Amino acid sequence: MHNQTIPTTYATLSREQLQDRIAQRKRELGSQLVILGHHYQCDDVIAFADFVGDSLKLSQQAASLTGVRFVVFCGVHFMAESANILSPSATVALPNPAAGCAMADLADDTDLAAAIDDLSAVTGARVVPITYVNSTAAVKAVTARAGGACCTSSNVRNVFAWALTPANQGGAGADKILAVPDRNLGINTAVAMGFAPADCVVYDPRREHGGLGVEQIRAARFLLWKGHCYVHQRFTTDQIHAARQQRPGVRVMVHPECPRDVVALADDAGSTEQIIRAVNESADVHDWAIGTESNLVNRLAARHPAKRIHTLGDAPALCAQMGQIDLPHLLWTLDSLAAAGNDDPPHTVRVPTTTADAARLALERMIAIKAG
Repeated sequence: MHNQTIPTTYATLSREQLQDRIAQRKRELGSQLVILGHHYQCDDVIAFADFVGDSLKLSQQAASLTGVRFVVFCGVHFMAESANILSPSATVALPNPAAGCAMADLADDTDLAAAIDDLSAVTGARVVPITYVNSTAAVKAVTARAGGACCTSSNVRNVFAWALTPANQGGAGADKILAVPDRNLGINTAVAMGFAPADCVVYDPRREHGGLGVEQIRAARFLLWKGHCYVHQRFTTDQIHAARQQRPGVRVMVHPECPRDVVALADDAGSTEQIIRAVNESADVHDWAIGTESNLVNRLAARHPAKRIHTLGDAPALCAQMGQIDLPHLLWTLDSLAAAGNDDPPHTVRVPTTTADAARLALERMIAIKAG
């Protein structure tokens, strides 16, 4: 991707001018263009998305695209990488190269490969990496080469179950799962499957043997990469207690990227799509405190004006990286695509072929395993 700075002329345009010009570009590009929008995007951007979803839904959409020339991914960098891997014939563009992912940056492909070798040598067991889709293409490639798969928060439980299923029964035959890079998603999923917190240990890639003793590693079923999402890490049990005290009868639902004690105290936990479904289908629940990114929560509140729906806690929970995508960057991208012809536009995301071929396998395994 070219790291060009957005021309200053875009900053001088009013919101209405930006909206009009984006709509015009969409009409001009027509069926050549598909815009994908993640739920955590702001409303102004979502208004122009052809498809809206979480990581799994948008990955499935990218994999199903045919005859599309341009895919503009209004999300973060790892999502655009996945779209390029799953739809290689299209030009995939990320409106702002600065839209990365702090969680994805916590896992490096070299560190992951070394961790798999280390853990396998220490235990003599089959250690299979299950890597959250919030990761780089290079990390996904290492995952596939080690016999693992990607997952999203929608289908992680079923991917873990696949990993622990013997190979002769169609699974990965794992003795142990190395869950990368979100330790909260790992332990919350393990506990939801009936395992104990004691079956999980945190692996720090910056320390020898992950900072663990050999017996700790051998006893653990789940080795959790030391990583987290800063947006979901902000939610606390104090916020849940306060919500219940201030709003008797409130239903608290949180994302499984939240800390373990928060998920344990909440009424429900679920992925972005599962949260949306729960709110949409709950005829008898009219008061919600939701522990996830505030753009999604605010959109749910607008969609259900008869219900009281708020972000858990007193302050917004916003993903700064998702916020890097805005109307000026979206218009700049569409202008660049329209003007580039067969040239290389400045927003293109391309994964090297060798990495893409391996990472595709991890993503295809993920897509094949349905969400719970």
